[in-house]
Formats: sequence, structure tokens, C-alpha cells
Amino acid sequence: MLQPTVRSPFPLTWGFSTRLDDPSILPRVRLKQVHGCGVVPATGGIQAADGIWTREPGCAVGVRVADCVPVLLAGLTPQGPWAAALHAGWRGAVAGILRQGVAVFRSQGGRPGDLVWALGPAILKCHFEVGGEVLDAAAQDPAWNDALATPGPRGKPHLDLHGFLRAQALDLGMDPGKDGTVARCTYCEPELLYSYRRGDVEGRQWGWVRIG
Repeated sequence: MLQPTVRSPFPLTWGFSTRLDDPSILPRVRLKQVHGCGVVPATGGIQAADGIWTREPGCAVGVRVADCVPVLLAGLTPQGPWAAALHAGWRGAVAGILRQGVAVFRSQGGRPGDLVWALGPAILKCHFEVGGEVLDAAAQDPAWNDALATPGPRGKPHLDLHGFLRAQALDLGMDPGKDGTVARCTYCEPELLYSYRRGDVEGRQWGWVRIG
């Protein structure tokens, strides 16, 4: 498992699985992911959403990805430790999945600057070719800047999805010194990571977190 490169202010198990990890270490499925921006509390059933949070010690929550960005958040609220996992493809990023996750934390008394956070392995700008309609949608976000799109070798733009989410995080008041991102490209590392664009239709890695 790949570990975020930042320490949490409370006991926390978190990280990003790879295709080499034993599946028995992974959380149970709690989400039907729909490429939206719903963020829900962990319950006993499977919910249609792309983010999940918990304050319960020992409750592992996570999201499954194969090119999209897994985002992990953890911080203290007046009620105690809080943690969340978010699934952010370009649609979710544009829809505001990170903004919604931070809004849930704030609604419980947390401050964005107190969050430790990490973006996990995903398709990075070296291989994330997109259409112009994707950039048009992303450009509506207040954190957008034109440097997040670069010309690709086949004449189509490449999107820096990690960079876009990081720009949103800073716009939300999150602390860059508490960023433990693991910037590994799923497309570039077939021996370690699943990539849907590279042909891994079924395989998924996880970004997951457990308090305690």
C-alpha cells in the first residue's frame, strides 16, 4: 500500500492500495460510485455517492479507482476525529466533490486549514488526454487556471487533474503543508496500478482511511 507523505494529528490508517496488495486488507464496499459529488456518512448499506465520511473509530471507508483520483481527508472537529474518502474523476472534480467533502467537514465545526489530505495515484497529465468540452467545464470553477491544460502529442489537450484538485484545495483554505499526495500515474505503471484507459476494465485500487 502506498502511504500519504504527511502525518495525521490523531491515530489513522490510510493509504492507496495497488494491484500487488492482498484484497483482504481492503474495506468493504459501501458506495455505488456515480461520478457525481454526493458525500454521505458511512452506514450499514451501499449508497449511491462518490464520497463517504466517518467519525467512528475502526470504521474503514474508501473509494475504488482505476484512473480517477482518490482523495483522502482527515481532521479534528469539536466532536472528535473525522475522516473521508472521495472519488474524483474529471466529472466529479468539475461538479465539486472536493468542495462538498470540505463543506461536510465545516458543517461539523472543522476548519479546512486543519485537514490533512492526500491525492492518490491516478492518470496524470502525461497521459490524460481530454476533449475541449472537459476544459470548458473545468474552466467554470473559480480555482481554474489555464496552466492546468497543456497541448498533447496527438493534438488534443491534456488535463492536470491532480493540479486542478490541488488548486481547489488551496481555494478552499486547505494547508499545502498538510498535503501528503502520492503522485503516481496509473497509466505509466502497469505492474503496480490498474488503469481503465490502458485496458484494465475490472481491476480497481482503493483510497481508504480508518480512524485508529
